[in-house]
Amino acid sequence: MAKVFLLIFIFLSVFLRRAAADSVRITTGEWAPYTSHTLPNDGLLSEIARAAFADQGITMTLAFFPWGRADQLSKSGEWDGTIAYAKNRDREKYFLFSDPLYVGKYVLFHLKKHPLEWNTLADLKNVPMASTIAFGGMGQEFLDAEKAGQLKVERLPSDVQSFNMLFNDRVRAVPSDLEVGLFLIKKNFPNEMSRVTYSSHPIKNSEYRLVISKKNPLAAKLIESFNKGLKNLKTSGRYKKILNKWKTISPRDNTSIARLKIES
Repeated sequence: MAKVFLLIFIFLSVFLRRAAADSVRITTGEWAPYTSHTLPNDGLLSEIARAAFADQGITMTLAFFPWGRADQLSKSGEWDGTIAYAKNRDREKYFLFSDPLYVGKYVLFHLKKHPLEWNTLADLKNVPMASTIAFGGMGQEFLDAEKAGQLKVERLPSDVQSFNMLFNDRVRAVPSDLEVGLFLIKKNFPNEMSRVTYSSHPIKNSEYRLVISKKNPLAAKLIESFNKGLKNLKTSGRYKKILNKWKTISPRDNTSIARLKIES
């Protein structure tokens, strides 16, 4: 009898693992135009990720949470992973990373009445900043300086709160992806557009990736499948078609998705 139960257990384990390989559960947060439940197909990077998995016969379920919660759910393995993350040392402890879905540019947004010129992070030591919990697209050097207390960064639940602090003169700068910042300001603070600008010196060009929790026994397989699907999207031209489609979704002006550079 014990052998029968053992065989049943093994069969069910194999069956469930195979079933899991046909689907994946991904968390994310509001980060328009890349990820947003208010946009068609949940945003540009959500559409790319879903298409890459679909190319490999894998159905992607996407759920939106506050970014801190999205991060914890995928770290714990309760959900399979997250989009869209830039690599850093802390994240590499918990996740496997896909090939880049997209390359964005992180800049410092600031009010025009408070000019901000800088060359190295040391120049920012006395500049109060706000950023979203769990965001790391500004790069490892920035994160290390923040952790060491060399940069003053207040971490908040959302980008909207960070920019609200900027417009209320409670911080002097907000590190953000350029397109995300422009999109967010236009949507949430349209009357403030004339007051804000961003530094010409970028913090970092960031590669945004899908991550899968290392607690998922199929993590390596899922990343491998995703990378194959992403490569197929690019070689077939579907990747560029998705980007070109997004160029037509928003108004064609200097604060819209039209400014996105097409990466091949």
